[in-house]
Amino acid sequence: MDRQAKYAASSQVILAVLAIIAALYLLRMILVPVAVALVLACMLSPMAAFFRRWFPFGPAGALVLFLLLLMGGLYVASLTAEGLLRATHTLPADIERLAGQVSARISDLARDQPSLRAVLPEPGTIDRLGDTNSALLIEKLSAGLADFTIWVVQGFIVLVLVIFLLVECPMLTNKVIRFFAQTTGEVEKAGAMLTAVTRKIRDYLVARTLINLGLGLVVAMGLWCLNVQFALILGLFAALTNFIPYIGQIIGGALPTAIAMGQTGSIGDALLVAAMYLAVVGIEGYVVTPLVMGRSLDLNGTTVLIACLFWGYLWGLIGLILAMPITVSLKLVFQTVPELNRWAELMSLDWQSPAPEPGVAGASIAQGAGPAHRPLATGIGLGAAAGHTQPAEAVAAGSLKPPA
Repeated sequence: MDRQAKYAASSQVILAVLAIIAALYLLRMILVPVAVALVLACMLSPMAAFFRRWFPFGPAGALVLFLLLLMGGLYVASLTAEGLLRATHTLPADIERLAGQVSARISDLARDQPSLRAVLPEPGTIDRLGDTNSALLIEKLSAGLADFTIWVVQGFIVLVLVIFLLVECPMLTNKVIRFFAQTTGEVEKAGAMLTAVTRKIRDYLVARTLINLGLGLVVAMGLWCLNVQFALILGLFAALTNFIPYIGQIIGGALPTAIAMGQTGSIGDALLVAAMYLAVVGIEGYVVTPLVMGRSLDLNGTTVLIACLFWGYLWGLIGLILAMPITVSLKLVFQTVPELNRWAELMSLDWQSPAPEPGVAGASIAQGAGPAHRPLATGIGLGAAAGHTQPAEAVAAGSLKPPA
């Protein structure tokens, strides 16, 4: 019966996890704006607290903050739309020109070195690939322009959610704590835990965002100095993709390299852009981030890759960007809740679960802990196995000794 009950409980947990994953995927149109708004509200909460302290929020203050954020969002949206329009007119022609140059060079090489014809691709294949990629790029950019209105609407929804979260943050925090905690002691403990976790998450998000913005600015300046088109948009793209570990840095460098090659047709110019990007990313990864953030991430590589694959599959590009903030938040919660420490240890690189105190271990045995936990308490499992019993007071006091 115990084994059947254990299997039934495990089955219920598996079904609950699958149901949560299905809900995350099916409700992504609702959950993605909420998740983005929570991340932004967590980052902007110190600024909101400062303004609330000196300029108490009211209807007028909330309206002013809303208008300021709205104007900033519209400015970024206008820059993005302008970049997409320019890319729609210039990038396809650059791809066709690059394909023609590569095809001509392959033809010249095959003519001058007949022995290499067996390993060189057909020039006509290169031309067809260029035409296909050009048509595909036009289709994707046109679809992006068509969906731009949807992006603006979602951004407006996120903006409204951020305003409400910032204005009602103290009230919502107290209500969430009281929803999960019943007694006064539980309320105080939950409040302290929520404050600590929120502070750590905010520190990580702010540091990561500032580092990425600095990286994007340096990349944009480098591309502008190298006369690469769309320098500002590519810098913003590099800042966004840098939120994605490993994969994002490759994508963030491959796009400006390809644009530089298509713009000038020179492999040397493309290599120069790639070298500049690698130098900036290397300084950011090996110098700036360790100095600013230290080991605050503390996630092993397997966890990072699984998180990117999981959230990228569920929520697409936004999921890839939010994968690290969500995973870091979960790990901090797992570290704070003792019952979930083993999951935090599984995700971490160096962090280990704290060893249980002797009195806590003895108390858990006195309350009827399972056989798997009994050998941890100074050999009393031997006495239980032999049929010896001892008073609960002795167990709680930790004064038990192995029977003779």
